[in-house]
Amino acid sequence: MSDEQALARVRELEEVIDRLKKARSNVHTFSISTYEDAGSALWAGQKRNGFVKRFDTAKSNFDRISEQIGQAIGECKSKQRSLAFSINPIEHPILSAQAVAIALN
Repeated sequence: MSDEQALARVRELEEVIDRLKKARSNVHTFSISTYEDAGSALWAGQKRNGFVKRFDTAKSNFDRISEQIGQAIGECKSKQRSLAFSINPIEHPILSAQAVAIALN
């Protein structure tokens, strides 16, 4: 991969990271407990117990989403840094500086 291509990939990864951060932010603002209260009120007895059990499973899965997005962000940042530091600063000092600045942001 050429140094120009590496810088382009660093920039692409920055866009991906930004989208992942927005998705994680949306996950944090979503209030899943609102659905628990609303759904529980509709059911009684065994049906309520079944709802609560399925809801707890869904909530557990939902709680893992933020963690998984965080891991994806970390993997993207790691790849981004690797690409940025692969650019030869002697041959392409400006490209190298741009890539490192983006990757370390």
